[in-house]
Amino acid sequence: MANEKKIAKNQKLFLSWLEHVIEVENQLQNAEDNKKIEKLQKKLKKNKDMVVYNGKLIGQEGGTIQSIWDQLTERQQQIVQELFPYGLAAENLKQQEGRLHIIKFYKKDIQKVLEAEKKYPPYDPSLPVKEKLKNKRYKAEINLGWYMYLRSKKDKSTYEPVWNYEEHFANTVEFSEEERQIVERCYQIGKEYDEYNNQKFAFVVNLGTSMVDKTDEMSKWGDRTQSKVWCRNMYTKTFPKFIKQLNPSRKYTATELEYESKEMMKRFIEFARDEDGRLALMKEWHDLLQKEELAGLSKDQREEIVMNMVSQKIGEEMTVFLYVYDTEDSVVEAMELIKKHSFEELGLE
Repeated sequence: MANEKKIAKNQKLFLSWLEHVIEVENQLQNAEDNKKIEKLQKKLKKNKDMVVYNGKLIGQEGGTIQSIWDQLTERQQQIVQELFPYGLAAENLKQQEGRLHIIKFYKKDIQKVLEAEKKYPPYDPSLPVKEKLKNKRYKAEINLGWYMYLRSKKDKSTYEPVWNYEEHFANTVEFSEEERQIVERCYQIGKEYDEYNNQKFAFVVNLGTSMVDKTDEMSKWGDRTQSKVWCRNMYTKTFPKFIKQLNPSRKYTATELEYESKEMMKRFIEFARDEDGRLALMKEWHDLLQKEELAGLSKDQREEIVMNMVSQKIGEEMTVFLYVYDTEDSVVEAMELIKKHSFEELGLE
C-alpha cells in the first residue's frame, strides 16, 4: 500500500533537486574559467544523482511523478526523461539508480577492453581458451563478458535482476554503438570462458577426490610402505590425467608420462615441505575468497573464480596443490607422513 505522506515528501525533494540542476546548467552557460566549469560539472552530476535517488524513493513507496508532471518546465521534463529513459512507472523509478550503478561499472570494464586493444597484440580466436588466456586483450574481454554472463543466469546465485544482459541489454540506451558491439562480443567470450572454467574446476575437484580415495587406502599398510604405495598410486593413476589435461596437444609415451608424473609428485612433496611458502599462498588464497566482489556467490563459484586468478599467477599445477591442501584434510594428513621420507624411499628415484 502506497505511503502518500512519504511519496509527497520525496516528490518535494525531487522537485527541489531538479531546480538545482537547472540552476547549475544556467551557471555553466556563463562560466569561462576551466576550473569553475569542472567544479560546476561535478555539482551538476551530484544534483542529477539526487534526482535519481529521490525518484527511487518515490518508486519504493509505490508512487510516480505523474501527479507533479505539470509543475515541471519543458526543460525539467526533458531532464527527467533523460534520467529515467525506461519510463516513470513506480518500478522504473525504483530500479533506475541500481541500473545506472551497474552500467557505470560495465562502462569502466569496456574502457579496459579498449585500452587493452591499443596496448596489446590481437589473438587468434580459433586457439584453445588456455592459449588465449596468455593474451591480455582476451583477459580484459573475459573481465567484462564473464561477469556479465554469470549475472544473466537465473539459475545462479550471481543472477542480477536489476540489470543483466539477457533481459535488459537489447533495450538499454546508455551504451554507444561502439560500446554495444564490445559488450555483445565479450558476452560470447564470457560464455566460452565459463564453459572452459567449469570443465577445469570440475577436473580439479575430481583430482582432489581421486587423491582422497588413494589416501584412504594408506591405512592398510605400515608407515613407509603406506607412503610408497600412495605415491605410486598418484603417479600411475591420478597425475597422468592431469598432465594430459595441462598439455592436450602433446602425445606422451608410457615412459614419458611416468617420468612427468613422478616429477609432479616430487613437486607436490616439496610444496608440502615448504611450510612458509605454502602458508603465504594459503593466506593469499583465503584473502581472495573473502573479496567483497565475490560476496553473494556460492562456495564453488568463489573457489572457481579464485582458482582462475591464482593459476594465472602461480600456474595451474601449483594451484591444484593449493586447492587440494585447502579442501582435503585427509590428503594433508597423508602428505605430513609422506614428506618425512626421501624420494628414494618413496620409489620416486
